[in-house]
Amino acid sequence: MKPRILLACAICVFAQDRPFRTEIRVVQVPVTVADRKGANVDGLKARDFSVLDDGVEQSISLDTFGTGVAPISLAIAIQTTGISKPALAKIRRIGGLIQPLVTGRRGEAAVLTFDDEINWHLNFTSDSEAIQKVIRSIDVTEGTQARMLDAVVDVADVMKERKGRRVLLLISESRDRGSHAKLEDAIKAVEREGVEVFAATYSAQATAWTANPDDLPAPTGANYLAVFTELARLGKTNHAIALTQATGGIDYPFLRERSIEKAIETLGVDVHAQYILSFPQPAAADGMHRIDVSMPNRTDVRIRSRRAYWAEPIFPAK
Repeated sequence: MKPRILLACAICVFAQDRPFRTEIRVVQVPVTVADRKGANVDGLKARDFSVLDDGVEQSISLDTFGTGVAPISLAIAIQTTGISKPALAKIRRIGGLIQPLVTGRRGEAAVLTFDDEINWHLNFTSDSEAIQKVIRSIDVTEGTQARMLDAVVDVADVMKERKGRRVLLLISESRDRGSHAKLEDAIKAVEREGVEVFAATYSAQATAWTANPDDLPAPTGANYLAVFTELARLGKTNHAIALTQATGGIDYPFLRERSIEKAIETLGVDVHAQYILSFPQPAAADGMHRIDVSMPNRTDVRIRSRRAYWAEPIFPAK
């Protein structure tokens, strides 16, 4: 009997050395809060917010840019077709603004271009001089297409390995030309990877968003994706604005309304002023989930945030 007892004990010790673990995924929700005059509201706490995941209240934590725990990964996607030539003359000046105004010293930026092809010119780096050099060197190509949506999908795929906040800045016309991906594919890709999309657009034909965000259908399942596709088809929005609206970002048209430098400055202010709310993804979550962010005790503010996230099934970690 003694050998059997020893064997049983050995099995118990072996089992104790291999604890059962489950993976925890955190959903990040960047939130911008502005007063009625458009000024950012500072000093808010987690208790000031309410976050619903498919209608269920979540226990949230709050972070800000100033706490330093959520470095930014910024992908800058620049259109380089012939029509971009007047804009590129201005865009080349912004390289020196990226680190001090947007990413900060702990963040990193990457640069890619798109026309008939998508080309990555600089991997993620905190080297401000390298960022400036690459952006200064970008020139127009002979391409006739502007594969914005394909570039967005590519960025989302690259962002899978990035920690902290994931931000995409599109500097382009407001509409896609020639992508294999559809608008629905691009929105799904950035929602899956938690990428917040901002845009600096220069299309003279840009169509403003004609629907109030509060009037949009609730982002539930496929309906959430279909509503943006349908609005684009009807000409009630453009691709850039649909992407920013879906992810909580914003569009900064330049050339006519402001300089590109002003657009980057405004982006930096917006990104740094955001509150980063986070909560653990529910274990049973799967597919597209609606996010509702509110401030129950404040009626004098306007909130901008991502409206949904794509949940993957959580399996026990090996």
